[in-house]
Amino acid sequence: MELFWILLIVSVASLIKGITGFGFALVALPPLLIWYTPVEIIPVLMVCNLISSTIIVLQKKEKGLVKREYRALIVWGGIFSFAGAAVLKYIPEHIMIRTISVVFIVLTLLTMFSVKKVLSISKLAYKISGAVIGFLTGAISVSGPPLALLLNLTKVTNREFREIFSWFNIVTSIIAIAGYLSMGLLTQASLKMLLMFFPILYIGSFIGKRLNSYIPSKIFRSATLVITLVSCVVLLIRVA
Repeated sequence: MELFWILLIVSVASLIKGITGFGFALVALPPLLIWYTPVEIIPVLMVCNLISSTIIVLQKKEKGLVKREYRALIVWGGIFSFAGAAVLKYIPEHIMIRTISVVFIVLTLLTMFSVKKVLSISKLAYKISGAVIGFLTGAISVSGPPLALLLNLTKVTNREFREIFSWFNIVTSIIAIAGYLSMGLLTQASLKMLLMFFPILYIGSFIGKRLNSYIPSKIFRSATLVITLVSCVVLLIRVA
């Protein structure tokens, strides 16, 4: 029964990732922490995010979806994701779980109630945002809420949203995974989990691509945030 729930969580997260370009770790991490420690599951989810993001960017689409300012955000995110990965090994488990839960709740609420006005952000602000989000990605395997908030405020299109998220995840994941490998956080047990999750990741990305044409991404992003908020509250109560 435990395996059933784990695979179901990964399936839902993969489908949402395939539709919107984000949300895999955001949805999967809080409930999976019921069975795994942060050090066990975060590196695995990072590799899963890399795989699913790569599948998305390889799908046929129009060119020029990632503008120059977002490229800078992606580069700085990649640089600082290694620092986040280094932090993961040294933070006590109970502190990590509480921090993850509180950060997710705050950032999810910020994303849910973000203002409607389109913001004009400087080039430096994109770099700083990329650095902060990259650090968070390396430390807790999640870039969803803060990056979604930024993209919502700058009013990118749904296709741009999906593409920017995927490229950001690819760059930050590769660098963070290098950090995990150097610190011995990816083990044989991690590899077994990845082999188990891989078919689900592919199917979720494949189906999500097609659903994206019929179901508004905004609805799925909202659903992702609600699921994340509930998961984080339950997790916070559990470790209190």
